[in-house]
Amino acid sequence: MVEQGGRGGEADYSAQLTRELAALGWQVVLASADDHLYDPVDGVTVRGIFHYTRGHSSLGRLLRRARIGRLANGMRFLAAVPRLVALARQADIVHVQGWEFAPLGLIATVCLRLSGATIVQTRHNTFERGDSLTQTKRTVWRILGVLTERTIVHTQADIERLPPRSRGRAVVIPHGNYGDLARSGGVADRDDARSRLGIPAHSPVALMFGQLRTDKGLNDLLAAASRIGGLYLLIGGEELGALAAARSQLEGPELAGRVIVREGFLDMTEAAKLFAAADAVVLPYEVASQSGVLLLAYGFERPVIVYPLGGLIEAVVDGETGWICSRSDPLALAETLADFAAAGWPECRRRGVLAAQLARERFGWPEIARRTSELYGEVLAGD
Repeated sequence: MVEQGGRGGEADYSAQLTRELAALGWQVVLASADDHLYDPVDGVTVRGIFHYTRGHSSLGRLLRRARIGRLANGMRFLAAVPRLVALARQADIVHVQGWEFAPLGLIATVCLRLSGATIVQTRHNTFERGDSLTQTKRTVWRILGVLTERTIVHTQADIERLPPRSRGRAVVIPHGNYGDLARSGGVADRDDARSRLGIPAHSPVALMFGQLRTDKGLNDLLAAASRIGGLYLLIGGEELGALAAARSQLEGPELAGRVIVREGFLDMTEAAKLFAAADAVVLPYEVASQSGVLLLAYGFERPVIVYPLGGLIEAVVDGETGWICSRSDPLALAETLADFAAAGWPECRRRGVLAAQLARERFGWPEIARRTSELYGEVLAGD
């Protein structure tokens, strides 16, 4: 198993999947970052072969200011490829959990193929976020779809976004639930969490959680929330441009005193406090495949508010496990937030319980691991 970062959503996913694969009898070697956050698991050996200069270190901050942080980490990734190939030579199958930078991932994949590796890849997202390399990345992913034996995606919407030549070799295996991950943060009391954050006990509270990128819809959320008097917003996660882009809205008088930001990488103990304080989790993404945050919300027994796009609507039962907006725009989001605020905590609680039940039934890790294991068998048998 290859997961580069060692922390965050793909690491959480890989931790759950490798644990269940080991329970099925697979001996798993997980290639990850040298500073990974994985817990020890019988049957899973973590090898820290990828080395990064993180932004929270003094050297990392210096490199970022010099605008060469990505270049430095890219070079360190390439230096790790020989170690990755050496591990692959000892494995029956190599399962890649995506690549942080697709062009470098293509180089690694070519090296793996030349070494004789049989490769399965998971594409957790089937879209590219807009930048100057978007078209290049799309081309790379098309090539990766040819170089790998199978591509796993998480929703039917993802299949439809794959290049035509890749669809016949793609399979839908849902993203697993995060109930265990949520429970690892401990139990946080709702009233205490709100008190510590300075939120009135009976006010409606919506949470945006996870990596704070500009495509996550923070601007839309702030615009919509400014129309709903008494609504509080919690924003928690690592800043990747969204807070900077929304600075004027965050500082505007319409939301004064109603937005609480907890910036940075938050462990599950801290995350549990934010989810405990929230009535619902809002995901007004501009583009989406599936969402680990959505499944984490279900794990914390919180309903979700989503735009009607991508694979999100495949995981939400409108009126039961959350709210699906009528359109993907701030006005529709404001209407939905108003409905959510009027519903009150008892209704949010009801939907949250149903959300957790749905996650256990539809997104259970043992079943996902079983289907993944069967896919490995098909690939190794040449089917």
